[in-house]
Amino acid sequence: MKKKELEMRCMEYFAENMNLQKNWEIAKDCAREIINLRFNDILTDNFDIPPTDELKKEVSKRVPYEFNSDDLIKNGPIDFSGLDLDMRNEAIKTVESIYQKFHQAQTKVVAKATEKVCGNLSDNLKNEIAQIKKKYL
Repeated sequence: MKKKELEMRCMEYFAENMNLQKNWEIAKDCAREIINLRFNDILTDNFDIPPTDELKKEVSKRVPYEFNSDDLIKNGPIDFSGLDLDMRNEAIKTVESIYQKFHQAQTKVVAKATEKVCGNLSDNLKNEIAQIKKKYL
């Protein structure tokens, strides 16, 4: 099997088995935590959404690394039955390196989602504060 074909089959397999709901929850939790920590900055209108690289570092701690070679051998997109032990181990290492790329891309997507949720929460909070000021000041 050619490397490009292997990468495509593995990426499709990892994408099909990705838990989108869990990733969305991670993004929302990170955004809520940032808003809570920087509440005073939002009140004083000094809040800036952290850069994507900073968000990516925080998110990477929470996005689970779920590579399981046993599951890959049993249910994965590749038939390992015709390979000897060394060839199988080499193939698994290759697939794991593909998964690492996938995990990095997944982490970046969750960081971008965190950025978007953080912006929405910040805007909503600013609107609420403006309404309270109108009503009581």
